[in-house]
Amino acid sequence: MNLWNRLAFLVFALACLTTEPAWGADPIRIGVSISLSGRYALMGGMYADGLRLWAKHQTAKGGILRRPVDLIIDDDGSKPETAVKLYREMLSSGRFDFVFGPYSSVISKAVVPLLEEHRYPTLLPIASDESVWDAGSRYVFGVTTPERHWNKAIFTLMTGCNINRCGILVDKGLLQLGTPRDARKWADRLGLEILLMEGLDMGDLKGQLHRVRNAGAQAVLILGYFDDAVAARKALAEIDWTPRLFFSQGAPALEEYHKVLGDLANYSVACGVWEPELGRSYPGGLEFLESFRRDYRREPSYHAALGYAAGVILAEAITRAEGTDREKVRDILSNLDTVTLIGRYCVDEKGVQVRQRPIILQWQNGRKRVIWPGPLSTSQLQFPPGTEP
Repeated sequence: MNLWNRLAFLVFALACLTTEPAWGADPIRIGVSISLSGRYALMGGMYADGLRLWAKHQTAKGGILRRPVDLIIDDDGSKPETAVKLYREMLSSGRFDFVFGPYSSVISKAVVPLLEEHRYPTLLPIASDESVWDAGSRYVFGVTTPERHWNKAIFTLMTGCNINRCGILVDKGLLQLGTPRDARKWADRLGLEILLMEGLDMGDLKGQLHRVRNAGAQAVLILGYFDDAVAARKALAEIDWTPRLFFSQGAPALEEYHKVLGDLANYSVACGVWEPELGRSYPGGLEFLESFRRDYRREPSYHAALGYAAGVILAEAITRAEGTDREKVRDILSNLDTVTLIGRYCVDEKGVQVRQRPIILQWQNGRKRVIWPGPLSTSQLQFPPGTEP
């Protein structure tokens, strides 16, 4: 072999050595139960894809403390009892260094006692109902903004455009958790009248909406999940009523909302914590957005961004703890103040997120646009024809 061939071989060998990180130990194994089937599947699937993308990126960058990430996702079928069984198996097996919380506040609250019993510091990326933390948990930490800020945001928007009478229909599981917490307090403070608030009954949905309309409401608020919002929007069309404002907690944040409803999706309003048109400006936001589009060939919703952000937060806590000692990681998560692609992470003494704030978006002419708060908005609130102030 001549000199040039030897040099070429050496360069090739060095390149091969640097394409894969030199792992220092076994993988960091992280488990999670997510609703990949059942009524939460669309939003749960987004959350799962966000976690998968984070694990892929984290491992490609050298892992956590030179250990690759081994993410194990189980499907709880959108059932709290199944999730409890899955988490009990994960936590008692001794095979998992950490876990992430499940999709939805309802399921999160069901598994919190297990997380506390086994002392697993756990990020709950999707849980927003503060009743999840009512038992004084020490090991669970919120990533998304709590529900009280969602209430304040939508009520502030409504009163700002002279909408002061509404009806609220709530998923029965959320209603049992106390959702919407402090709604009447914020309504009274802002001069808003809640004419009707009751559990959402899919068997009598048109009847409920008739009662909301007959009470004189200008706005309908659906606090529930994807199928709830779609059914309510279709039911409004069937009873030939167009309220000035139709709000759903999170479903319109998904591109599937418009795919299912078509033009009926227009004018729908929702709260979120992240949108592609804003998220690219935060640390890692552009990388996440471009990679998600490339890997999954669809637009991410804030559910995916929350999953990815939870991975970034956990990785930082493990790195600061210099290992997987769960008590050290718990202490760091309790006191960590950092910025991710969805904004700032910081929790109070209960573990409730206190630095994240919601945005409000609206479907306009087949596109989602951010309409609140003013400094972040890319459009103004639009009213359906014939309902303008």
